Amino acid sequence: MQSKVDQLISAFENVVTEPWSSALSGQEKIWFLVYDPADQRKVDFRISDFEITTIKANKKWFSISLKQVFPKWLTENEYKEEYFNEPDNLVDALKYEFKLFVINYLISELSKPDIDDDSLVAVTDISSLFGFIRTSELLTGCSDDIKGRLLLFFPGEFDNNHFRLLDARDGWNYLARPITT
Repeated sequence: MQSKVDQLISAFENVVTEPWSSALSGQEKIWFLVYDPADQRKVDFRISDFEITTIKANKKWFSISLKQVFPKWLTENEYKEEYFNEPDNLVDALKYEFKLFVINYLISELSKPDIDDDSLVAVTDISSLFGFIRTSELLTGCSDDIKGRLLLFFPGEFDNNHFRLLDARDGWNYLARPITT
């Protein structure tokens, strides 16, 4: 019997080896690899298996971690000292400035010259943005810049065409393709 992660890799292989249509909207080029948040470390340990599967399907693999986006934004922010002295002032900045920063960061990563229509861009560590920005806002902001496919490693659930990150928030209906076990 296969482990949950092995089943997820098999499900991913079935999807990545299908022919890729170029007639899709940006939102339809997004794949959610949905798994139980309790399996996060197991999935992280097996990321290279997803990469190998992608390369075997004659597609290019690129990986983007969102883990360092918040520290990068904060250290580059001219008001960082004020935010440490008055943390309440950070709320509005997170709502507007940080959201725009994350969207622009992802767009710049998706626009790198090596990424083309045969590229799969794997986005990891989406949970590091939990509480700061909604995944739906991030993906809506960058979907027009997706060339090949964007694979979002998504610790949460998919039910009745709704995605829920970390099982902690009301989900949203999205055009993305779920990959589940």
